[in-house]
Amino acid sequence: MNAKEPTLKRILTLLTALLLAPLAALAQPQQTPVPTVRDHLWLFACPPGGDAEYLENAGYRGGSRMTPVEGAHWLGLSNLLFVTQDHTRPQPLWAESKWKAKTSMEQWAISFESLKKVSWSAVGSSGGGGLKTLPDIVSIAKSYPNFTGIYLDDFVKDRRRQKDGKFAGRPAMSEDELKAMRTQLTRVGRPMEVWTTIYAYDLNPQHPEYTHCEPPLADSLKHFDVIVLWTWKSADLKDLEKNLARIEAVKPKETKVALGIYLWDYTGIDEKKQSDPAYRFGKPVPHDLMELQCSQGLKWLKEGRVCDLVILGNTHLDIGSPTAPWMRSWIKEHGGEKLGR
Repeated sequence: MNAKEPTLKRILTLLTALLLAPLAALAQPQQTPVPTVRDHLWLFACPPGGDAEYLENAGYRGGSRMTPVEGAHWLGLSNLLFVTQDHTRPQPLWAESKWKAKTSMEQWAISFESLKKVSWSAVGSSGGGGLKTLPDIVSIAKSYPNFTGIYLDDFVKDRRRQKDGKFAGRPAMSEDELKAMRTQLTRVGRPMEVWTTIYAYDLNPQHPEYTHCEPPLADSLKHFDVIVLWTWKSADLKDLEKNLARIEAVKPKETKVALGIYLWDYTGIDEKKQSDPAYRFGKPVPHDLMELQCSQGLKWLKEGRVCDLVILGNTHLDIGSPTAPWMRSWIKEHGGEKLGR
C-alpha cells in the first residue's frame, strides 16, 4: 500500500465536505425570525412644528423641533407614517428639480433611509392632497425600497355642521380616484399598501361627532389594506372595545386594522391650566388612559385582532409632555416581546 494514500483520501474527503457544505446549508429550512412587538410599532410623524398652533393653545409655548426620524429613533422605532399638512407639504418635484441639488421630497426620503418601513401620505391632515400628489410619491418610492405604502389621513373631508346640528362630509377621494390610485401604485414595481385613518366616531351614528358621508364611508373600505382606528377624544377610550368591534363588523375580511395611540388630547381641557389667560384647549392624554389604550393595543396585537400600533407623534416628544417618556419606557418594556404569528 502506498503510504501517501490515507493522506490523499483525507484531503479528498475534506475537499468534498467543503464543497458540499453550502449545498447542505441551502437544503436546510430557512429560519424565519419571530416577529416582536417593536416590529409592529409605527410612529405617525409630521414635519417639525406641524402641531405648533395646537401646542400654543395648550400653553406649551415654543413648539417642537423634533424631526420624524429623530422621533422614531428616540422611541426606538423603525417604521414611520409620514403625514403632511397643507402648510408643511413639500413642493412638487417639478417645482424644485431644476434649481435644487435635491428636491424637498428627495431630502425627506434620504433622511428616512435608516428606517425599515416608510409610508408617505397621499392625503394629509384635514384631507388635503389626493390623487394629484401620487405621481411624485410613486417616483420617490421607486428609488427608495423602504417605502412600503401610502397613507390617507383624515379621509373624511369638507366636514360641516348642518342646520340640524349634525355633521356631513365626503370621502377625500372618489371611487374612481381610489381605483386610479391602485393603478398608479403598480408602477412602483413592488407591492404597496394603502392605509387610512378612521376615527372611532366615523362609523357610530349615535356619536355626537358622527359625520354623515355621501357616498357612505363604508363603501370606500374595500380599497384599503389597513384601517387605523383613532380615538380623537380621550374620554371615548372607554369604548375602545366597542369601536374596534364596529370596524370589524363593516370592513372587508381581508382588510386589517391597526390601533392609533394618541399622546395628546387635542380637544381636552386641562383644569390646571385654565387660570392661564392664554390657555384655550388641549392636554396630554391622562396616565390612566395611556395605560388603557396601550395595554388593550398590546393584547389585541398578540391576539391578531390588530396588525400594528401607530403612535402619534414626533411633535409631542420634546415639549415636556409626561406622555413622551412614559411611551418611551413602555416601548422599552414591551418592544422585545415575541408575537406568536
